[in-house]
Amino acid sequence: MSRDSQRSSDESAGFVAGVVGAAVATMGMLAISAVLARPSPAELIAEGIAGRTPVELIDAMVTSFGSAAKGFLFASVLVGELAVGGALGMIYERRRWTPAQGVSALVVLAALLGLVLLPLFGAGALGASTRAGAGATLLNLSIMGTLFAAGFAGMTRFLNPQGVLAVEDAASRRRFLRNTTLTAGGLILGVSGIRWIAERLAPPSVSSAQSAEVARTTAAVGTAGSLADAIEAGVPGLSPEITPNDEFYVVSKNVFRDPVVNEQSWSLEIAGLIERPMVISYEQVRRLPSATQYFTLQCISNEVGGELVGNAEWRGVWLADLLRQAGVRDGAVDVVFHAADDYTDTIPLAKALQPGTMVAYEMNGEILPTIHGFPARLLIPDIYGMKNVKWVTKIEVIDHDLKGYWQNRGWSDVATMNTTSRIDAPKNGSFLRPGRNYIGGIAVAGQRGIRQVDVSSDGARTWAPATMKPALGPNAWVLWLAEWDLPASDVTQHKLLVRATDGDGAMQVATVQETLPDGATGYHAVVVRTAEG
Repeated sequence: MSRDSQRSSDESAGFVAGVVGAAVATMGMLAISAVLARPSPAELIAEGIAGRTPVELIDAMVTSFGSAAKGFLFASVLVGELAVGGALGMIYERRRWTPAQGVSALVVLAALLGLVLLPLFGAGALGASTRAGAGATLLNLSIMGTLFAAGFAGMTRFLNPQGVLAVEDAASRRRFLRNTTLTAGGLILGVSGIRWIAERLAPPSVSSAQSAEVARTTAAVGTAGSLADAIEAGVPGLSPEITPNDEFYVVSKNVFRDPVVNEQSWSLEIAGLIERPMVISYEQVRRLPSATQYFTLQCISNEVGGELVGNAEWRGVWLADLLRQAGVRDGAVDVVFHAADDYTDTIPLAKALQPGTMVAYEMNGEILPTIHGFPARLLIPDIYGMKNVKWVTKIEVIDHDLKGYWQNRGWSDVATMNTTSRIDAPKNGSFLRPGRNYIGGIAVAGQRGIRQVDVSSDGARTWAPATMKPALGPNAWVLWLAEWDLPASDVTQHKLLVRATDGDGAMQVATVQETLPDGATGYHAVVVRTAEG
């Protein structure tokens, strides 16, 4: 083997050993972070990238990948770590470093990560500004470096065995690794290609029988006797009036891991421009005079007809009562909410004092689930979900306007919920038989309430009012249902639309607007077809 060929082979082996070392370090850190419920370096980097990515790009990723967008970002960071490990392994072999020089390179790399990259992403030096703190980050980097060194050394020995047959063994092992990798890659590409071709060659469904869900909806309404009775009894295909906890939408800034808060150590601090600073334990909060309310939350990134909206019964303490007990001083302007995941957001003091603004600790009669903000979260009428802060730890009254996490990234600071209506049944693409059919769904406008819901079956040329079930409370959505006689004609495709009028008499905005920065607007529409038989 020539010297150049040998060097190339050594560098390839170094790259492979570096990737393996990085994989060992990454998996080890993910395991440790899972046990300790603390963010790993990869998570800190991913959150930093998300925080510095233009909000238009984030919105485009969410639109394209949905709930998988965070996973895609985190996977990209992991691939980046493997690539850095591979590059470090190649340099190690190319420069013929000694083990001591290799360790020095790891120290320099850790210093760049902790003292340059993390501060650049807003995490502070060694992650001091994160909930994990600098000490935990320093320990993580030390463990990560040790795991990388161990994985790299082990793979290097495997690829470069010692002894009489060392050269032949090394070549054989490298050929085996190369061939295994190429075979696995070929299988993955082959299977993916076959699947892609099969999906495109498969004939589309041509069944034009009445859709099963349409049949269930029609039967349920017919049994109830009236539209109002049907809504009260619950109609298959329509959203339940109260969204179950495990079906309630979840949105978080955290790329990989939400905070897990210990109720024994948690406390709610009320500070800032107040007369009597307060620190209240979880049990003390639960012993305060409480109230319940039905309250609908909607994410500002919810698209027209989207699923990022839900209604639940909440129990908690009115924020106004807490602030009056603490005594708000003159000159107060905003109230800042701090969360256990370093998230912050703000609302005007007047909004904090209005009826309905609550610090909630129960959801649908159960302890607030972790993913929805345990031990406590905010509920703020008329405001999109991003300001209804979860995992709240501190409420701070300040004398100036302050922008929160998402507002600094281009989203609305006022964030007033737009009037929203959605068709739940029939689904887009359903087949309906000529004759009596039913259209139903939800509508919400925050504390403004819903005065009327109208539906159209002819592409918005004419509208007819729907029957509404009175809302469970002033901050809850309404369920609606309308009867529609589908004519037996040559027209086999129909466009159904819905619009709502809020309690102030303002009709839902018809103009289509993207979610960024003020929330989506436009009428939700579905297209249905006439069934045969």
